[in-house]
Amino acid sequence: MDLGLKGRRALVTGGTRGIGRSIAFLLAAEGASVAICARDEKAVTATVAELEAKGARAFGAAFDVGKGEDLRRFVADAAAALGGIDCAVANASALSEGSSEEEFRRAYDVDLMHTRNLAEASLP
Repeated sequence: MDLGLKGRRALVTGGTRGIGRSIAFLLAAEGASVAICARDEKAVTATVAELEAKGARAFGAAFDVGKGEDLRRFVADAAAALGGIDCAVANASALSEGSSEEEFRRAYDVDLMHTRNLAEASLP
């Protein structure tokens, strides 16, 4: 399939497992350079190595997307490493199952604010 992504630069949050990982590998298979992030440093390092082994240009960082400053730093670092950002996929989720105020705030910061912060930081 040709999605017209060859030479594009993509960023995927939550890119080491599940849907995010699949998105990152699909983008790479279509010829895009890919930046991924997740909280687990070992998973990020392994996923970046797998993307590179498939011939993709890849960049990764481990941090919590619920922390806005860390997310903005990642976007800037990814843009510098890849030569820009053409698309951003806000895939990370807190997957909160509780109903306490603390759990709600955590889900809000990761699920909603990370999406807002990613979009804002990814704009030219």
